[in-house]
Amino acid sequence: MGKLYIIAMPIGNLKDITLRAMEVLKSVDVIIAEDTRVTRKLLSHYGISKHVLRHIYGKTYGPPVGGYKNIALVTDAGTPAISDPGTNLIHDLYKKGFEIVSVPGPSALTAAISVSDINLSDFLFLGFPPSKKGRKKFFERLAKSEFPVILFESPHRVLKTLHELHDAAGDRYMNICRELTKVYEEVFRGNLSEAIFKYENEGARGEFVIILDA
Repeated sequence: MGKLYIIAMPIGNLKDITLRAMEVLKSVDVIIAEDTRVTRKLLSHYGISKHVLRHIYGKTYGPPVGGYKNIALVTDAGTPAISDPGTNLIHDLYKKGFEIVSVPGPSALTAAISVSDINLSDFLFLGFPPSKKGRKKFFERLAKSEFPVILFESPHRVLKTLHELHDAAGDRYMNICRELTKVYEEVFRGNLSEAIFKYENEGARGEFVIILDA
């Protein structure tokens, strides 16, 4: 039938794209993107000209893919389907007979794990906390984990999340990775109370990966 390539994209530094990713992006019939503007900027940087469609995340894929044999799925940053609804497209095209092919590369999750001083031989990854409904149960579940927990969080919610983590889990040791691979990359190592003090006084900017020790 065809192939769907799951292509990891840089999480900040454009030099982190792999040679294989560039080869596949040049060879496919169409690229399905989270935000076409972000993807076109990266393609332009590497001199790649391709038809780019926006993936409308929901129960099924948004753009029409009829007639395309080789399709690339990308996200704005990192690996599609990791805390990302790209799984819906993968499921739909697999059912239609497409071969699903991984083109691995950058991921905020693995980048954060690689610089953490917390033992992460086992861990629980929960992605982004719920924005509204279900937050209390989410943090109660997290606090009971026997393994370290890894979360993603946005700058406008990170302080709220740190406070709720402290309320649910106590003043645990943690790492916070911010702006990974970018100019102002930072890894905070300390207790939750220290992290709250830091970001209340310095402000919270960039994208965050939170690693909470068990």
